[in-house]
Amino acid sequence: MEDDAQVGQGEDLRKFILAALSASHRNVVNCALCHRTLPVFEQFPLVDGTLFLSPSRHDEIEYDVPCHLQGRLMHLYAVCVDCLEGVHKIICIKCKSRWDGSWHQLGTMYTYDILAASPCCQVGINCSGWHWASVT
Repeated sequence: MEDDAQVGQGEDLRKFILAALSASHRNVVNCALCHRTLPVFEQFPLVDGTLFLSPSRHDEIEYDVPCHLQGRLMHLYAVCVDCLEGVHKIICIKCKSRWDGSWHQLGTMYTYDILAASPCCQVGINCSGWHWASVT
């Protein structure tokens, strides 16, 4: 598993994620886009997709895995491989453009909100990027 942090922190990151999930009594996470249940493995990759942190709690996701990173409260989310690779069609609910997650690395944990990182329209900028819907 890779991360967007410094080289050599992979084991610390794995422990950080597993500790956050354990504290929330979770051994599965749900895809933030299609809500598919993803089992969490103890070795890399931890999920069949990618994980990311968001500084915001998103009420439309039915679970919340709070964790502290460098003194900040963050929320752990996942996106499954099918949503990342375009098997599930993910579109903006306002401008109807398609989300492309294929450039994200599988098995990675990003320390930023990947859904808010590249908004497709002004609505996306104003709503922190959580304006995507699965239309599989």
